[in-house]
Amino acid sequence: MEKNLYSNLKTILSRYRYRFFKAFVMVLASNCLLILNPLIFRQAVMEMDLHVEKPVGIIASGIHNLLGSHSQQLVFWVLLLLCISLTSSIFKYFMRVTFISVSRDAEKDVRSKLFAKIQEQSMAFYDRHGIGELLSRLTNDISAYRDVLGPGIMYPLFFLTLVIPGLFALYSISPILTAISIIPLFAIPLLNMAIRRKVYDISHLVQGGLADLSNMSQEHYSGERIIKGYAAEPQMIHSFSELCRSLITLNIKLNCYQGLLYPFFTMLTKIITIILVIFSGAIILLAWGTLNVADFISFMWIQSYIFFPILMMAWVLPLYERGRAAYDRLWEIYQEPIDIKEGKFPKATIPPLADIEFRNLTFNYPTASLAVLNDFSLTIKGGTFTGITGAVGAGKTTLFRLLNREYEISEDKIFINGRDIHDYPLSAFNESMVTVEQIPFLFSRTIAENVSFGKEDASMEEIEFVSKFADLHENILEFPQQYETVIGERGITLSGGQKQRLAMARAFLVDRSILLLDDVFSAIDASTEKRIFATMQANFKNKTVLLITHRVSVLNQTDRIIYMSEGKIVEDGTPQDLLELKGHYAALAELQRLHSS
Repeated sequence: MEKNLYSNLKTILSRYRYRFFKAFVMVLASNCLLILNPLIFRQAVMEMDLHVEKPVGIIASGIHNLLGSHSQQLVFWVLLLLCISLTSSIFKYFMRVTFISVSRDAEKDVRSKLFAKIQEQSMAFYDRHGIGELLSRLTNDISAYRDVLGPGIMYPLFFLTLVIPGLFALYSISPILTAISIIPLFAIPLLNMAIRRKVYDISHLVQGGLADLSNMSQEHYSGERIIKGYAAEPQMIHSFSELCRSLITLNIKLNCYQGLLYPFFTMLTKIITIILVIFSGAIILLAWGTLNVADFISFMWIQSYIFFPILMMAWVLPLYERGRAAYDRLWEIYQEPIDIKEGKFPKATIPPLADIEFRNLTFNYPTASLAVLNDFSLTIKGGTFTGITGAVGAGKTTLFRLLNREYEISEDKIFINGRDIHDYPLSAFNESMVTVEQIPFLFSRTIAENVSFGKEDASMEEIEFVSKFADLHENILEFPQQYETVIGERGITLSGGQKQRLAMARAFLVDRSILLLDDVFSAIDASTEKRIFATMQANFKNKTVLLITHRVSVLNQTDRIIYMSEGKIVEDGTPQDLLELKGHYAALAELQRLHSS
């Protein structure tokens, strides 16, 4: 993408120059034929009126040679005018198809670039921009930009190819009347300069208002169950109404400014038409020149053709300012730097039993001032089960996010197999790690499609195998359509435990060497948890498993436990060592024992 709209339009004109040239030839031919119609009508009137002196010229001579002795028969003139009109309409149709197809291709190109750029962004980017706002930019802003690509390019070319030949035709009939006709042409840039800045500023506010509205709608519908549960509908309706009223006010202001041009030029063209009629009548009746009735009709016919694109430009010029505001908003998103940089060694891979080391790591989220991790150091042996627990907000999930490279950190802080994580390409992390979150995201597809999301070519046998692995297979068979059951948006038809187990099955299927489990047993009963963990221990002996959980029953089966508090490790050792230490972990174990008894 280019820095501004006009640079982008120049690039598009260059990229699609052959199609634009074809469209330009067609619109030029269409408009020249359009202008030819009144001239032929003028010639027809003169040919059939024996008392009028026959004009001389290229068009008159050509028509006379074409029709010969039939030049005084009405039917031939009618057929000629119909043929020219039909040909002009055909050219105009294919011209519009070409322009619109180019605009759609250019729109697709910009949309694809934006989508790809957003896909590459870190989680910090999504912290700054809401999902509703991004959707608004990819829909509302691109729609405003597309309007410039289609009508914004087509109508100016239509204006030039119609007005310039039209003025030559008018001048050939009457230079004095032509001078009066061109008055509106001087008014276009003057009035546009007077309102363009206002239109741009308000358009920018309107697009921002649409983004806020989309953001609120997205959050509202996603959290509908919570809103209903807290009976917060009146507050949400009030907030939504306030946003709508603000947007209505901005749109009214925008339409007021946009609406200035069209009625102004409509009034101006009507006044010029009245002046032309009065002045032409005086010339004909008082014999001030050689103008006759045929000349007058032909002149007014061509003049009406010229006034039409002037009115079109009155509509298009504000369109440019709206498109420019929309494009600037798209550029804001596109030009944001990608925080996560590619690795130094593109071919580097993470070995299966790689050690993981955090070294003096301090980190705070871009939107927060307090550090989540404080001088954090930890080494995890490859191929081990490590449990991580601690108070809420201790930084446990942040470890996973940084290890996954969801956020950028400085170098020499995290090492895998003795190498800085910045040495590895981003693809290496996707090929070696998989994360299962406490609240997994599921798609509104079938159970089988959700399980096989990371491996689309998975067979049904593989899907069933990992489902058994996650102790989910028997539950799936209870559904009427079993694995073909559509689970609804975000898996709404599944229980919390079923969602977590489905997410685990999805992770098991891709078979990564490093498995990051973020409190995945929180919604699962004790017996199911025990079966799943026993299966994991039996089958994941050659994998590195990091498990965040508060359940002592799970932690006691891990090789090592890390207890965190305020971004630091306060206890580290085997389950037995920490129980004997009589510290934080022992207190947690005792508390859970009392709750279960």
